[in-house]
Amino acid sequence: MTHRMSSIKLGILGATGMGGRDAVLHQAELDESGENYADLEIVTGSPSSAGRKLGEVFQEKEENLSGRYGFWQPQECPEKYGDMTVKELDAERIAEKADYVISALPSSVAREIEPELRDRGVNVFSNASEFRWREEVPLMIPEVNPEDIEMLEDQENPGKQVNNPNCTTAGYVCVIEALRREFEVKEVDLVTMQSISGKGDKVASEDYSSRITGNAIDDWDRESNHNGEEIKSEIEPQKILGFARTREQALEKPEIDINAQTTRIPSQYGHLESVRIEFDERISEEKISDVLDSWRPDSKVRELPSSPENPIEVIAKQPEPRENVFTGKGMTVTVGDIRKIDEKRISLYSLSHNLRRGATWTARQSMELYLKEKEIL
Repeated sequence: MTHRMSSIKLGILGATGMGGRDAVLHQAELDESGENYADLEIVTGSPSSAGRKLGEVFQEKEENLSGRYGFWQPQECPEKYGDMTVKELDAERIAEKADYVISALPSSVAREIEPELRDRGVNVFSNASEFRWREEVPLMIPEVNPEDIEMLEDQENPGKQVNNPNCTTAGYVCVIEALRREFEVKEVDLVTMQSISGKGDKVASEDYSSRITGNAIDDWDRESNHNGEEIKSEIEPQKILGFARTREQALEKPEIDINAQTTRIPSQYGHLESVRIEFDERISEEKISDVLDSWRPDSKVRELPSSPENPIEVIAKQPEPRENVFTGKGMTVTVGDIRKIDEKRISLYSLSHNLRRGATWTARQSMELYLKEKEIL
């Protein structure tokens, strides 16, 4: 597959964080596969990282994690980008360097900088949760709702914005979409076993590591008295699947009743999700397996450099993070252990790479879809 080379100027915001480091790895992977179409012009990080070499920060953070967790396999900064100097967040400087950015920023930081960038004509493809529920901003998994990229034409800012959903949502919404094309889905019960990398570099702290080691813990916020992971998992699919445009609509009248419980487990990458689905008609394990295995997205999505050959891979057993998380370079959702509960209900496991399918790689895939629509890619 041949793509136009180095046709856009790219920035990665939050490049020293967990998701941002994987965005840098993604850039290098596209370089190596001969499918790159962007020059990485600027990387930003927190004030403590600003002014330092990206490779130095990369190594330090990965070593901190491997020092805390015996199972952690440290990632290496690609040599090509190791000498880049990490910059502070400055909208004017970023706009001088980049036309497009992948944002791996915390939501509290994205709230301020992303609108400033759009006002300066920078197109933002964000993993942050801050603008997911703006009516004019598409919440995208390109395989599921590629038509929503057209919403960008109605955005008034010079720069456009697309957001991708929470990592837990990304791990099973492709499964629901594939099944919806053949059956009427009534209810979904979701229980997650999420890797610690989804929490970011805060898991390198002694407090967190001592709590998670040999344990399974929740993400309950005692101050706000709710679990944000669960709420996102329940309502974000309503927007992605076209049932709601606002958070209020998703909460008040969900088209599919989704109930989620989420946990963290001591693994590096991969969110394993136990999914029980109720249909409005009789089903069989064989039919469910066939539908999932044969599902393919629109051809314009399949042709994108970051799209996997198969968005869903079906296996006979429960998928395991160590064995299956890098299927399709981390962009394929692996489904296994499909069981019929009764005539109208099935259970299955889904596994997805939370930093790739669940974060910045999907943000970049959405950027590629926009570039394709603009005939740049």
